Formats: sequence, structure tokens, C-alpha cells
Amino acid sequence: MEAWTRAEETSGFQVEVRLCQADKGAYRWFQTRATPVRDAGGAFVEWLGTSTDIHDLRALQERQKVLVAELQHRARNLITVIRSTADKTLRGSADLGEFRDAFRDRLDALSRVRRLLSRLAEDDRVTFDELLEAEMAALDGAAKRVTLSGPLGVRLRSSMVQTLAIALHELATNAVKYGALGQPQGRLTVSWALAHDGPDGQPWLRIDWRESGVAMPPAGTQPSGSGQGRALIEWALPYQFGAKTTYVLGPDGVHCSISLPASFSRARLDDDND
Repeated sequence: MEAWTRAEETSGFQVEVRLCQADKGAYRWFQTRATPVRDAGGAFVEWLGTSTDIHDLRALQERQKVLVAELQHRARNLITVIRSTADKTLRGSADLGEFRDAFRDRLDALSRVRRLLSRLAEDDRVTFDELLEAEMAALDGAAKRVTLSGPLGVRLRSSMVQTLAIALHELATNAVKYGALGQPQGRLTVSWALAHDGPDGQPWLRIDWRESGVAMPPAGTQPSGSGQGRALIEWALPYQFGAKTTYVLGPDGVHCSISLPASFSRARLDDDND
């Protein structure tokens, strides 16, 4: 009614309203436009116009607003992560060359995670085997001495994918430089399982990272490495996500266990078999 009261003044009518489709009993958005037809004396004779269904277009526009807001939020978060990574890498580097190599490796790990997340549909999740295989593939030839064992399709909560990926990257990097993947006799076994023994039957992913055949440094000496991976495992994962972790420097290599909540949604293979 407000649009009609202004129509004669503006010589045009335009409004977006919801109209009820009587056959379906559902409201949809329509855009109505009309222009007056005048007689020789300039008086309005009639109005000619169209009413167009724009319901799907409005839904797409609203979705676009949400996506832009989410993109801006993720961009700010990513910048924060990169800044934090740069600060921690700088503190753990002896010189500029060491910083450059370590920082580049960590950015590559972040890039792999972002590629996985960018391929997801709205209701999908990154699976643990996808995340682990992406990291193992980046090891090139060293991955030949890695044994992977666990169920496929265990979905991860999107909020923890990035932190878990960086923790795995740090474990793998230290294994290549100082551990099982950097010594001829070294071996790495990564196994995982899904248990439904969390609160209210909440699924938990239990990861076991076990290196063997490693010539460890003499007792009492401090092992090489930045320590960022261990800090992520022992502090960040428990603090941010309630994970339960252990990190032990055993007589023949690192043994690390990580237990953390998984997504409530079922694994893809289970979905495919339903």
C-alpha cells in the first residue's frame, strides 16, 4: 500500500513482497513492477506491469551474503594463524635460512588443509585418512617406510582440522629430520580407531603414532627440533578441543597418542552402504 501511495508521484510502481501460492499454501518472493498508461490529457488510464518470481534469486543472494561473511571470517583467522606460525617459527630458528625452510614447510601444510576444506560441501567433513594421506604424500620417498592402519571415512570436526593437520605435519617433519624417516633402520606406524565411548556415546578418534628403529640421542641430552609440534599436541589440542594426548621419547623413537572428539556424522563408507 505504501508503494501504491508513492506510485502516482514517481510515475512508477516497484515492490518486492511475498505472495502465497494457493495451490501449495507456501509463500514465495515476487518482484512487481508497473508503469502507468496516460490518456491525451495526462490522466492515468491503467497500469501495465509484471510480477516475477524471485524467490530462488533472493535465496541465492542471502546465501552469498553468508558465504562472504564466512570468507571474511576465515581470512582473518588464517592471517592470525600465519602470524602466530611466523612468530613461533622465528623463535625456534637459529638463522634466517632455517626460518625460511621451516616457515615454508608450515605454510605448505596449511595450504594442503585449505585445499581439503575448500572442496567440502556445506554438510561434509574432512576425514582423518584424507588428512593423513595428504601429509604422507608430501614426504615423497620417505613415506615408503610408513605403515598406515585404520578405518576409512572417519570424519573430523571442521574446527579442529587445521590444528590437527599442523600437529601431524610437525610429527612428520621431526620424523624426517631426526627420527624414523631420517634413519635407514627407522620405521613409522600410524594406526587409528573410532570408539563410541565418549560422553553420551560421543565418537572419539584414537590415533597412535609410533616410531621404531631410531638411534636416539644419549640420555640427558635434549633432542633436536623446534618443539612446536609437541606443544601443539600436549597443550593446544587438549586446551582447544578437550583432547587426551601423550608424547614420549622412547628408547627407539617417538611414541605419541592423540584421542579427540570426532564428528557425530557417520563415515562416508557407512553412508554409502545405507
